[in-house]
Amino acid sequence: MDKKPFLPNLIKEMRVKSWIKNLFVFFPVVFSLELFQTEVFIKACLLTLSFCLVSSAVYILNDINDVDKDRKHEVKKNRPIAAGIISMPAAWVTCIICVALGLGLSIYVSLTAFIYVASYVVINIFYSKWLKTVAVIDCFCIAAGFVLRVLAGGTIVSGGVSNWMFLTIVALSLFMAFGKRRGELQSYGTGDTRVVLEDYEINFLNGAVFMCAALAMVFYSLWSINQKSELVYTVPIVLFIMSRYLLLVFKGHSDADPTTLILSDKILLIVCFLCGLVMIGLLYGTSLF
Repeated sequence: MDKKPFLPNLIKEMRVKSWIKNLFVFFPVVFSLELFQTEVFIKACLLTLSFCLVSSAVYILNDINDVDKDRKHEVKKNRPIAAGIISMPAAWVTCIICVALGLGLSIYVSLTAFIYVASYVVINIFYSKWLKTVAVIDCFCIAAGFVLRVLAGGTIVSGGVSNWMFLTIVALSLFMAFGKRRGELQSYGTGDTRVVLEDYEINFLNGAVFMCAALAMVFYSLWSINQKSELVYTVPIVLFIMSRYLLLVFKGHSDADPTTLILSDKILLIVCFLCGLVMIGLLYGTSLF
């Protein structure tokens, strides 16, 4: 049994490393050219923290519901709840506190932002209880989480979320969701640990991953040209990132979990960082220098 103190195990259970996903909130802020406006930046940080808290609550809820299945899994059995390090009452209390704090922060930002964050919680409750066992719907639920983050970020900027940004995020989110299912199917096959995998077929997932990857690239290309013509020079960089990500998915790295996959590959991590710098430079270069 893990001998680490309670707090490190609680942090592990909250999947703090996965908080990087909540940076999707900043997408509309960056591309609206309002990143360096103090009020907007503070609200974006509060919304990001709000999603960090509620997403941790969702992870805890999933682990509570799946505790018996996780104990049969070669990796998930080491999670604090499955391993018995964090008790059920402690897990429930933490889950409720995270949801309350997250929703509180979002309503402080705006009522519309609160609606998006609350929608994220509701969708994931249904996902945890039932929808994660229904093929395709489960991936759309995962994708909805990313889309809601972006839509919430759009509530604090003047232009909101453009049509091309919305379509790009939808396609990109589905690409990551179907890629994750493909990685799980490749690594574990069907079984009790992920019942929905019994309804998936590897050729279908291959097609879905490539389809969503292609759509994401097309939508991003159109979005970048529509946003600012100079952004077209980021298209080859994004294409490299998508190609590298696809390679890692098909090689079975980290069950294709987006956060783990990106953080575990130095090349992908560095190129993503450089891509972000190039985008900010092209968008804000004339105003910063």
